[in-house]
Amino acid sequence: MTLYSLALFMHVVGALGLFVALGLEWTSLLFLRRAVSAEEVRLWSNALALVRRLGPASMVAILLPALYMTATTWGWVPWIVVALASMLLFPVLGALSGMRLARVGQAAAAERGSLSTALRDQLRHPLFLTSIRMRTALALGIVFLMTVKPGLAGAVIAISVAVVLGLASALPAWNRARVQSMDTAA
Repeated sequence: MTLYSLALFMHVVGALGLFVALGLEWTSLLFLRRAVSAEEVRLWSNALALVRRLGPASMVAILLPALYMTATTWGWVPWIVVALASMLLFPVLGALSGMRLARVGQAAAAERGSLSTALRDQLRHPLFLTSIRMRTALALGIVFLMTVKPGLAGAVIAISVAVVLGLASALPAWNRARVQSMDTAA
């Protein structure tokens, strides 16, 4: 057993943890969007508390070994640079939805019984689905880079495809929100 094999193991465990966190967040968001009571919102918001711990811990478990393996074995090859740059989007996208979800959680704490229309609308904001879908697509794109190890052009194309697919998968949520806002205004 070498330090590299231990680093690789931690790197893979971190990736598994990241996908578990993404899956928990995705599930929580789906149930939050369907919630009809403040109690349900509090329940699924509590599930997101685990995601807020597991996600960053997984990122550290991914990045520290990645930097070690890059420094000792791989060097700064293009696919690694693109993958690490892509990882910078995770905290940004997570924070965008996380701050908004925190406000929704605070509003739910003040409610009892059935959800108000305003809170239900906030829970269905398309930003939440956009964020989780983008991060999932990026994570899959990074796994592709780790597996295929393309050159710079291939790495940029792969991550660009992941971003486009993540955004495209979120478009229906934005269209529904637009139609609902037009129906409400009419």
